[in-house]
Amino acid sequence: MQTKAILVLGLTAALAATTLNGCTEKVKAPRDLGTCYFIGHTSKDEYKFNVVSKNEPDLEHCAARLYNVRMDLLRTGTAGTFTAGSYQGNFLFLDNHEIRYAQRYEGPAYPLLVKAPDGRLVAPGSVMREEDLPDKQVTVEVPKNLPKMPSDDKK
Repeated sequence: MQTKAILVLGLTAALAATTLNGCTEKVKAPRDLGTCYFIGHTSKDEYKFNVVSKNEPDLEHCAARLYNVRMDLLRTGTAGTFTAGSYQGNFLFLDNHEIRYAQRYEGPAYPLLVKAPDGRLVAPGSVMREEDLPDKQVTVEVPKNLPKMPSDDKK
Protein backbone atom coordinates (compact mmCIF):
# COMPACT_ATOMS: atom_id res chain seq x y z
CA MET A 1 0.00 0.00 0.00
CA GLN A 2 2.79 2.39 0.93
CA THR A 3 4.67 1.70 -2.33
CA LYS A 4 1.52 2.51 -4.34
CA ALA A 5 1.17 5.83 -2.53
CA ILE A 6 4.82 6.67 -3.18
CA LEU A 7 4.43 5.69 -6.84
CA VAL A 8 1.29 7.81 -7.23
CA LEU A 9 2.95 10.81 -5.54
CA GLY A 10 6.02 10.41 -7.74
CA LEU A 11 3.94 10.30 -10.92
CA THR A 12 1.91 13.31 -9.77
CA ALA A 13 5.08 15.29 -9.08
CA ALA A 14 6.53 14.35 -12.48
CA LEU A 15 3.31 15.37 -14.23
CA ALA A 16 3.19 18.68 -12.34
CA ALA A 17 6.82 19.43 -13.22
CA THR A 18 6.15 18.69 -16.90
CA THR A 19 3.04 20.87 -16.90
CA LEU A 20 4.76 23.78 -15.18
CA ASN A 21 7.70 23.53 -17.54
CA GLY A 22 5.34 24.42 -20.38
CA CYS A 23 4.26 27.59 -18.54
CA THR A 24 7.72 29.12 -18.31
CA GLU A 25 8.43 32.10 -20.49
CA LYS A 26 10.69 31.25 -23.40
CA VAL A 27 11.41 34.86 -24.32
CA LYS A 28 11.81 37.49 -21.62
CA ALA A 29 11.62 41.15 -22.54
CA PRO A 30 14.01 43.62 -20.94
CA ARG A 31 12.39 45.78 -18.28
CA ASP A 32 14.57 48.88 -18.73
CA LEU A 33 12.54 52.00 -17.98
CA GLY A 34 11.63 54.01 -21.06
CA THR A 35 13.65 51.90 -23.51
CA CYS A 36 11.96 50.71 -26.70
CA TYR A 37 13.37 47.58 -28.38
CA PHE A 38 13.05 46.02 -31.82
CA ILE A 39 13.24 42.22 -31.64
CA GLY A 40 15.48 40.65 -34.25
CA HIS A 41 15.34 36.94 -34.95
CA THR A 42 18.89 35.58 -35.19
CA SER A 43 17.96 31.89 -35.36
CA LYS A 44 15.01 29.66 -34.64
CA ASP A 45 15.16 29.98 -30.85
CA GLU A 46 17.26 33.11 -30.35
CA TYR A 47 16.05 36.69 -30.24
CA LYS A 48 18.09 39.87 -30.18
CA PHE A 49 16.71 42.99 -28.52
CA ASN A 50 17.95 46.06 -30.44
CA VAL A 51 17.47 49.49 -28.84
CA VAL A 52 15.28 51.72 -31.02
CA SER A 53 14.98 54.64 -28.63
CA LYS A 54 15.43 55.56 -24.99
CA ASN A 55 13.33 57.81 -22.75
CA GLU A 56 10.00 56.86 -24.32
CA PRO A 57 7.23 58.09 -21.97
CA ASP A 58 4.80 55.20 -22.51
CA LEU A 59 3.85 52.09 -24.46
CA GLU A 60 1.98 54.04 -27.16
CA HIS A 61 5.01 56.18 -28.03
CA CYS A 62 7.18 53.08 -28.28
CA ALA A 63 4.54 51.47 -30.52
CA ALA A 64 4.56 54.50 -32.82
CA ARG A 65 8.36 54.42 -32.94
CA LEU A 66 8.31 50.71 -33.85
CA TYR A 67 5.66 51.40 -36.49
CA ASN A 68 8.10 53.83 -38.14
CA VAL A 69 10.77 51.10 -38.03
CA ARG A 70 8.31 48.73 -39.71
CA MET A 71 7.58 51.28 -42.45
CA ASP A 72 11.33 51.59 -43.09
CA LEU A 73 11.63 47.80 -43.28
CA LEU A 74 8.73 47.66 -45.74
CA ARG A 75 10.40 50.28 -47.95
CA THR A 76 13.58 48.20 -48.11
CA GLY A 77 11.66 44.94 -48.60
CA THR A 78 13.03 43.33 -45.43
CA ALA A 79 9.87 43.28 -43.30
CA GLY A 80 8.14 39.99 -42.59
CA THR A 81 4.45 39.45 -41.96
CA PHE A 82 4.83 41.11 -38.58
CA THR A 83 7.39 43.10 -36.65
CA ALA A 84 8.02 42.52 -32.95
CA GLY A 85 9.28 44.84 -30.25
CA SER A 86 9.21 45.30 -26.51
CA TYR A 87 8.80 48.04 -23.92
CA GLN A 88 9.32 47.60 -20.16
CA GLY A 89 8.61 43.87 -20.18
CA ASN A 90 5.65 44.02 -22.61
CA PHE A 91 5.77 42.72 -26.16
CA LEU A 92 4.48 44.61 -29.19
CA PHE A 93 3.46 42.96 -32.47
CA LEU A 94 2.95 45.15 -35.52
CA ASP A 95 1.50 44.42 -38.92
CA ASN A 96 0.23 46.74 -41.65
CA HIS A 97 -3.13 47.36 -39.95
CA GLU A 98 -2.70 47.26 -36.19
CA ILE A 99 -0.37 47.09 -33.20
CA ARG A 100 -1.04 44.48 -30.54
CA TYR A 101 0.57 44.06 -27.12
CA ALA A 102 1.11 41.06 -24.84
CA GLN A 103 2.77 40.34 -21.54
CA ARG A 104 4.34 37.17 -22.93
CA TYR A 105 5.81 36.52 -26.37
CA GLU A 106 3.87 33.28 -26.68
CA GLY A 107 0.71 34.58 -24.99
CA PRO A 108 -2.41 36.25 -26.34
CA ALA A 109 -1.99 39.73 -27.79
CA TYR A 110 -4.55 42.51 -27.43
CA PRO A 111 -5.20 45.50 -29.73
CA LEU A 112 -3.35 48.65 -28.69
CA LEU A 113 -3.49 50.90 -31.76
CA VAL A 114 -5.08 50.55 -35.19
CA LYS A 115 -4.46 52.37 -38.45
CA ALA A 116 -7.18 54.91 -39.26
CA PRO A 117 -8.31 55.49 -42.87
CA ASP A 118 -6.16 58.64 -43.01
CA GLY A 119 -3.05 56.72 -41.89
CA ARG A 120 -2.89 57.82 -38.24
CA LEU A 121 -2.47 55.35 -35.38
CA VAL A 122 -5.46 55.61 -33.06
CA ALA A 123 -7.06 53.67 -30.21
CA PRO A 124 -9.38 50.87 -31.38
CA GLY A 125 -12.97 52.05 -31.69
CA SER A 126 -12.12 55.76 -31.83
CA VAL A 127 -12.79 56.12 -35.55
CA MET A 128 -16.45 56.14 -36.48
CA ARG A 129 -17.53 55.45 -40.02
CA GLU A 130 -20.25 57.63 -41.40
CA GLU A 131 -23.38 55.64 -42.06
CA ASP A 132 -25.70 56.34 -44.93
CA LEU A 133 -28.54 58.60 -43.84
CA PRO A 134 -32.08 57.41 -44.56
CA ASP A 135 -33.88 58.92 -47.56
CA LYS A 136 -36.95 59.99 -45.59
CA GLN A 137 -37.71 61.31 -42.14
CA VAL A 138 -37.58 58.71 -39.38
CA THR A 139 -40.02 58.95 -36.48
CA VAL A 140 -39.53 57.13 -33.22
CA GLU A 141 -42.52 56.43 -31.01
CA VAL A 142 -42.14 56.95 -27.27
CA PRO A 143 -43.10 53.82 -25.32
CA LYS A 144 -46.20 54.23 -23.14
CA ASN A 145 -44.83 52.24 -20.21
CA LEU A 146 -41.94 54.54 -19.31
CA PRO A 147 -41.62 55.36 -15.59
CA LYS A 148 -42.89 58.77 -14.52
CA MET A 149 -40.36 61.37 -13.42
CA PRO A 150 -41.16 64.17 -10.93
CA SER A 151 -40.40 66.73 -13.63
CA ASP A 152 -43.11 65.21 -15.89
CA ASP A 153 -45.89 66.69 -13.70
CA LYS A 154 -44.58 70.24 -14.19
CA LYS A 155 -45.08 70.16 -17.95
